[in-house]
Amino acid sequence: MKYQKVDKSNVFKNIFQNIADSSNGCKIMLKESTTVKRLIPIEIIAGLIIGLVSGFKPVEFIILLAVIIHLLTSETLNTAIEEVNDLVTEEENERVKRSKDIASAAVYFWHIAFTVLTLGFALLHVLGVSWWTMMV
Repeated sequence: MKYQKVDKSNVFKNIFQNIADSSNGCKIMLKESTTVKRLIPIEIIAGLIIGLVSGFKPVEFIILLAVIIHLLTSETLNTAIEEVNDLVTEEENERVKRSKDIASAAVYFWHIAFTVLTLGFALLHVLGVSWWTMMV
């Protein structure tokens, strides 16, 4: 897609165009990203089951939702970085590989954060400890 100069005279048209472009990006992610299609839904379902069985408080579900949103955001940025790298060169290149690996590390960290928080909340509920009282 060729870069288009922003038309400042029609703000609402620009807003709706941005929404359409973002929706298109979401469709691409849902269609092409294995992580978004398979792994993240498994994490969400597992987190919900663990949360319901353990008796998570609403605030704990909200925290996990925020982590999932960050996970989706980092996966989207990782995919964009990989797409740009593939556009630059399709030949094997160590710097391109490093760039892709570094971008995927952000996704990895959010997967770890979700898992640790889910299991940590569950463990605290099993032990009968309120994590928010531990913070004061």
